[in-house]
Amino acid sequence: MDHMQMLMVRSATAPEAEISGHALMATCPPVSYVEAHPDEIYPNKMPDLGTGDLMKLLDLSNRLPLDGEITPIMAWVDIRSHPRFWELTVADFDALKEDLKAKIRCYG
Repeated sequence: MDHMQMLMVRSATAPEAEISGHALMATCPPVSYVEAHPDEIYPNKMPDLGTGDLMKLLDLSNRLPLDGEITPIMAWVDIRSHPRFWELTVADFDALKEDLKAKIRCYG
């Protein structure tokens, strides 16, 4: 089961559980889907966001008290602003993903 969906199922089925902050993510399955199909993986995908929407997200991220940490949109902007960004290959992105996995923290 998808990690996000597992969090939603847990919050929907355990009365004492609080809903995770993941419920605010664009890829989060709707509660109605989770309740009706708790064992089926929701066929989610990232929404198509234009540059304007991404810039709003970056602006909101910049307002957070992050104490030296960065949000995913901040990381993406840093990657995209590198002068050699357009030279990156799928293998480069896979290597970057593997390297970052150990550094990423989810606070729910």
